[in-house]
Amino acid sequence: MKVALLTNIVPPYRFNAYEALHRRAVAAGGGLNVICTSHTEPQRNWLDRTAQFDQQTLRGIHLRLGENRLLSIPIGTLRTLNRINPATLILTGFGIAQWQAQNWAIKRAIPTILQFDGWSGSDDRYLNPARRHIRQRMVAKADRFIAAGSHGKKWFEQYRIDTQKILVAPIPISFEPSRSNPPFAERHFDLLWCGRTTWTKGFDHFLKIAALLAKAGTIKKVGIIGSTNSDETTQSVATYGLSDITDIHGQLPPNQLPAMLGNTKLCLFPSRNDAYGVGVIEAISCGALAVASDLVGCAPDMLERTETLRAENTIDWVSACTRFLNNPDHWDHIRQTQKSKIKLNSPHHHADIMWQAATQASNTSKAPRKWN
Repeated sequence: MKVALLTNIVPPYRFNAYEALHRRAVAAGGGLNVICTSHTEPQRNWLDRTAQFDQQTLRGIHLRLGENRLLSIPIGTLRTLNRINPATLILTGFGIAQWQAQNWAIKRAIPTILQFDGWSGSDDRYLNPARRHIRQRMVAKADRFIAAGSHGKKWFEQYRIDTQKILVAPIPISFEPSRSNPPFAERHFDLLWCGRTTWTKGFDHFLKIAALLAKAGTIKKVGIIGSTNSDETTQSVATYGLSDITDIHGQLPPNQLPAMLGNTKLCLFPSRNDAYGVGVIEAISCGALAVASDLVGCAPDMLERTETLRAENTIDWVSACTRFLNNPDHWDHIRQTQKSKIKLNSPHHHADIMWQAATQASNTSKAPRKWN
């Protein structure tokens, strides 16, 4: 079966899943064609990788919307789809190209699958009448739906979608996890930040928590990975009196993260808005204990209530961190429990769910097409 997938970019945590999906499609006599609307994403430094699947990027106009968001006005979407002539079309997101592509597919009786990693909590921040209209129309016309977790499944259900048509594909990690984890007492970082150092991600809140823990003598070493502005980050760290105990790094490539995450006791994600939270999964996979805000999409699936806190309730964050750091046995028990909950966050499982959605959509299409 020939599958076309339209997305903004191919991030590291998707790459291996797309490779696995491509192999499934090749075995069925087709292959995977990935169409991207953007060459890069702001505040990212991901390297290009050579893929087995066919990949191309549309020409177009790209407007910065702040932080890592772009508005892409594509050129050549329909011409590209006509050339590929897929049997099934997967649409990741709800951009202009996805809107065009779905209308193109409907005219040709080609089934469409909507994949959305977000949920109502992340969606509300960017919602406006035009966006709401497009999403309602696209959801109403799609044949199958892929959510990243239980929050996302509920998001589709609010549009009165049959639950049998909604599949859940947890997002994989971006790398091979660390295979060696030092014991609690030998870990270099007591507290680690891993992600973009922005207000939306809660970086200012992280520094407040770290400062209170340092003042109490609970932590002695802090790490920051992913600084989007080194001068600004250095100044912020100094303002909170953390300069002497903090290592600051820019945006490291994915293959450098396992060693640092595996040498960390606690990794905090006090986000004010996070569609899924791949960083949470990556921290857990490498043996760190993750604590996240209730505005992180994957939190209810991967974390217990004691590890999921209100985004800006500083006292609760300090109390939780103190409890974990002062009790290594409790820390290790929670860490192992978290790891048991991310077993399905793998490229092969992700690809299997996407393949299942594609075959279901093709088999139930009103006008079955020959797989080519």
